[in-house]
Amino acid sequence: MFKSKTIAAMALVAATAFASMNAPKVANAEEVYLIRGALNVFSRGMDQMTSQLRARGVNARSMSNGEWSGVARDIINRSKSGRVSFPIVIAGHSVGGQEAPRFSDTLWKAGVPVALVVGVDPGWAPPPPFTAGSPRVVNYWVGGTARGNPYRSTGGFRGSIQNIDIRSFSNADHVEIDKDSRVQSRIISLIMSAI
Repeated sequence: MFKSKTIAAMALVAATAFASMNAPKVANAEEVYLIRGALNVFSRGMDQMTSQLRARGVNARSMSNGEWSGVARDIINRSKSGRVSFPIVIAGHSVGGQEAPRFSDTLWKAGVPVALVVGVDPGWAPPPPFTAGSPRVVNYWVGGTARGNPYRSTGGFRGSIQNIDIRSFSNADHVEIDKDSRVQSRIISLIMSAI
């Protein structure tokens, strides 16, 4: 009886080791935050991308605009006891895109690095400039319209900002940009490369 239990235990250990070696690679426990725009109604593409990222094993969360400051406080508090998972990625559509620079700058100034910020047609007013923030900022926007805006920097910002006018590959407007599959695939690729 002892031998059969030992053999069974060894077989289980071997099977577990073999399965873990051959398991698909899943992203580490990163923290990816996707912020919806005004009224929490028009940015359902952020929810779609969150679902797509989760299906790939990414620790992603979509949230309402206005929640960023509470989430930032939570991240900063957790960082003090080493309970933050890196890398951190922030993406925001419309008003959520306006909040992304403040979210990123707040974390950075508290000593919490942000790997990537992605804007999705930040609007209605110009977003605040990045002053510290992430080393990499990419903004997909609809140039030449009254709603979306490019990202910019000032002060001590040392990262790179790339504003990409989607009109070269999509005819989506401000309301549809976050739901456009061409924009979504680019954003998800960026996020996956950052994590």
